[in-house]
Amino acid sequence: MVRVSRGTVEVVLVSKPDGTPVAQVNASSVGPEYLAAAISAISGVISSILEAMDIGDYRKVVVELSDSRFLYVFPYRGDIVALITKRNPNLGYVNLLMELFFKEEGYVEKL
Repeated sequence: MVRVSRGTVEVVLVSKPDGTPVAQVNASSVGPEYLAAAISAISGVISSILEAMDIGDYRKVVVELSDSRFLYVFPYRGDIVALITKRNPNLGYVNLLMELFFKEEGYVEKL
């Protein structure tokens, strides 16, 4: 996915819910173990908040970072996927790539 993103996606990480990294393409200097643990914590906190509010689970979380990059976190086949874009990405293109690469059971919104 990083290769076909034309420079839009910088990091793709797949981890288990317990924070164990499964696969990663990481163009940044952050270690995959640290990133997987952090993503797992984010996912767990979001799930806990939604459960406490009796809303259900999440499909996708998008966070705009202070340097104009975006962090996407979403469940996929029992794992957690995290994407970090480069600065000022084309979000429509990122969503299209996510639909193409992670289209299963409606986890990622249809465009």
